[in-house]
Amino acid sequence: MMHSIVYLSSSRVLLDEREMGNIIEKSRINNAEADITGVLIYCNGSIIQVLEGDKDAIHSLFEKIKRDDRHNQVIPLFQGPVNVRSFDNWAMGYSTPASRNMDELKDKLSFIEDPYTQAKSENKIFSLLQVFFKNNHRN
Repeated sequence: MMHSIVYLSSSRVLLDEREMGNIIEKSRINNAEADITGVLIYCNGSIIQVLEGDKDAIHSLFEKIKRDDRHNQVIPLFQGPVNVRSFDNWAMGYSTPASRNMDELKDKLSFIEDPYTQAKSENKIFSLLQVFFKNNHRN
C-alpha cells in the first residue's frame, strides 16, 4: 500500500533559488534511490511538502526532516495510505510562485493559474496544496 505525508514547516532563514536548488538536487537523488516521490512548494520561508512511497521509507525521511535544523515548526497535515501517487513521475518537484519552475506544476495543479478556482479534485493532498498556495502565493 502506498503512503503519503503532507507537512508544513518554516525555514529558519529565507532561502534563495540557488540554496533551494541544492536542497532539491540532493533530495531528488536520495528520493529516487528510496522510490519516494512528491513535491515541495516554498513561499518566502513557508514550506509545504508532499512525500509519497513505502510507509517505512517516507516515515524515516519525515523523521530526518523533523530533525533538520533548516526547518522549524514542522506540522504534519496528512499521514496515511493513498491509492495512487499524486506525483508519480517526480523524485521531488519544486516550485516557488516567483520561479519558472511553477510552470512544471501547472499541468498537475490546476489552481496554479487561479488559486481561487473551485477544486476539481477530491484528492486531499491537492486540496492541502491549494489552501497553502492560496494563502502564500502573493507573499
